[in-house]
Formats: sequence, structure tokens, C-alpha cells
Amino acid sequence: MSPRTAVVFDATGTLIEPSEPVGEVYARVARAHGVDLPAWRLDDGFRRILRHAGPRGVDGEDEAARREGEIAWWSEIIRQTFQATDSTARFADFGAFVRDLFDTYRAPGTWRLRPGIAHLLAELRARGVPMAIVSNFDHRLPEILEALEIHDDFTSIEIPSRHGRAKPDRALFEAAANALGVALEALVYVGDDREADLESIRALGLAVVNVRATDTTDASDAPDDLERAVCSALEDPT
Repeated sequence: MSPRTAVVFDATGTLIEPSEPVGEVYARVARAHGVDLPAWRLDDGFRRILRHAGPRGVDGEDEAARREGEIAWWSEIIRQTFQATDSTARFADFGAFVRDLFDTYRAPGTWRLRPGIAHLLAELRARGVPMAIVSNFDHRLPEILEALEIHDDFTSIEIPSRHGRAKPDRALFEAAANALGVALEALVYVGDDREADLESIRALGLAVVNVRATDTTDASDAPDDLERAVCSALEDPT
């Protein structure tokens, strides 16, 4: 079998994570718009709504339309989150609130690198391993990566709004492989996706490193476990 020579990362839950609980951010921005609700209830409502949400960034005839669709998608998630938290909550200008919250999550400081990621990326750079991102995040992702100073580590960033398709669709991985100049089967995918999606990615011929599996160990060991798993997948052609 061909050697694995390049690494493709997921974004949220793999490379990056919110700097503070979602509920805290939602509550703070909502208060600025005249609505005061407990952060813990908003956090709970958000997680329940997001768990059942469909893909974003896949509807629209072109990338510009799909980007607008992503904002509409988030607007509905936010509306349902506040409805689930307190159905009596009312904003004077809900659209302005949504825009403010949406832009908050592209601002520097809202996201951080997950533990061990800076060291892992440095190790892969030192080895000369080409890297890309395949994520179902929206069009804010490149800005976020720029703010975290890791954007230039990746040859390409493949997201649904660019393709009209969402992971685990083959098109996103083929785009990454083409940008990296390798065969699809040469890729190692690193992500925290649902197991069913990871199986679909394996079926494309990629090696898969499940971030959740390394996170189940002692928290202090998890970053080292992830780095070992990624390096092992690169060294093992099977």
C-alpha cells in the first residue's frame, strides 16, 4: 500500500475550541441587546439544538449564496436556542443581535488552539509533512486561523461553502489531496467526527485518527497521545 504522506485536519474539536463556554458568550451578547438569560441554560439549549441541526453551507448556486445561507443557518440555530431557553425572550432587533453574535465568533480571542496542537503542527512542519483542513465550519474559518497564527500551516482549507457539499463527501477530500499534490489514499485524517462519518472517511481510503479516542485518556497525556497517533498513522502504510 502507498505510504501516508500528508495530514488533513478537522477544525472545531480538533485544532481549535471556543475560549469560553458558548452559553457565556451568548448571554453576554444578549445582555448588550436587552435580553438577560442564565448562561448555563443557554449553553444547554444550544447543545440540544445543535445536536439535531443539519449541514450548513451546502445550499446556494454559488459560494456567495452559500455564505449567506450559513448566516441564515446560524440565525435559525440562535433563534431556536433562545426559544428553547425561554420562549418569552424578545429582542428589539433580533437581526442586529444575530449579526453581533456571528461577528463575535470571528473576533480574535474567541477561539484558542486545543492542548498540544501547536506542538503537533510544529512537529509535522519539521518533518516536512504537508497539511490541509477539511471541515464543516463556515466561511469565518480562515479568519479564525489567521488570528491564531496557524493559517499558513495549511496548503488548503476545504469547507462546505466552497463546494456545496459537506464532509464526509468525497469532493472535499479530493480537493485537499489535489491541493497537496498527493493521492487520496496518502492522506491521514485527524478529527473528532461521529463514528459513522469516520467510517465513511475510512471507506474513501484515508487513514483516520479519532481525536475522541485520545481524549479518553488522562487529560495531561491526551496531547502526547494524539501526536503519537498521528505520527504512527504516517509511518504505517496500512
